[in-house]
Amino acid sequence: MKLNRKQIHARALEILEEEEGGIRWGELLKRIHADAPETPQNSIHGAIQVLFQANDQIIKVARGTYQLEKYVSAQSSDAQAEDAATASLLVKANGQTQITEQDFYDSFAEWLEENDEATVATALGGSSFGGKWGTPDVIGVLKPRAQDIFKFEPQIVTAEIKAVPGQPVVAFGQAVAYRLFSHKSYIVVPNSTSSDDMNRLKSLCSIHGVGLVTFTLNVDQPDYVVVVLPAVASPDMFYVNTMLDRLKSSEPALLNKLF
Repeated sequence: MKLNRKQIHARALEILEEEEGGIRWGELLKRIHADAPETPQNSIHGAIQVLFQANDQIIKVARGTYQLEKYVSAQSSDAQAEDAATASLLVKANGQTQITEQDFYDSFAEWLEENDEATVATALGGSSFGGKWGTPDVIGVLKPRAQDIFKFEPQIVTAEIKAVPGQPVVAFGQAVAYRLFSHKSYIVVPNSTSSDDMNRLKSLCSIHGVGLVTFTLNVDQPDYVVVVLPAVASPDMFYVNTMLDRLKSSEPALLNKLF
């Protein structure tokens, strides 16, 4: 059976509906052609291009990978709920008032600025970037100043903060993921983290170029200390632009502040 353009569109949407986690472009073409081998591959290719350009319910979530917007939103909601649950975990430090990791977002943003790691930095959190990769707790940008003789390209700096000492693996995984769209990425964990976990984090951060900072569970005096300096990396520009586009949609004022 030879499919026309309308039928190709219908079959593509059916497949996208089935693949909640998204599907690669090449795999989508193969499946449609397998269903209707008499349909020329060039016809399928052209029809899919038209569909993806015209249908705003189909999102390009990664290079060559597409997903229905409703599934992207569902993942974003799940990620937001998970982040909120984690951030709201209460930590009682030295018998003092209970605190959450959100209490340290602003102070770490200030620390980045004070140590010239970022020209401007701000708390972010939530799910502004959407998707299952999560959103950094703090984001900053290092930009050349008017008096700087050597002008350089802006660098994006991100940080993942964990106030619960027993979550170093979660923090490391997220910080590594942020390197997709940032030049420097930090993990910020309590200095009460166990020595075994801390040693593992030091090794992992040194190997993968992620910065490691410890702090005291005291909101007024967090006393941030650098344990491992982050390596400057070249992020993937596809993910940089995807991140900025999502930030523009969710918090345009913040985008203007940073860039």
